[in-house]
Amino acid sequence: MFDKEKLKTAMIAHGDSNKDLATSLGMTASNFSTIWNGRQPFQRKHIIRIAVRYDLSPQEVWDIFFSADAEVIKKEAREA
Repeated sequence: MFDKEKLKTAMIAHGDSNKDLATSLGMTASNFSTIWNGRQPFQRKHIIRIAVRYDLSPQEVWDIFFSADAEVIKKEAREA
């Protein structure tokens, strides 16, 4: 799962709507909605395109796309 609020902040900073980002990623609004609502993850190619579009630092990419998953893995490891 990605951090929707952090991605939305980057989108707003660049004047993008969900539809704008979907178009730039080469997907339909419906497909983007599926990802946005957590029913499917962003593919690697989408994460790269988003990082380039919004000039995200490696830390910002981590924070938006991977941090939440890492926390889940850490929690599972502690409980094992």
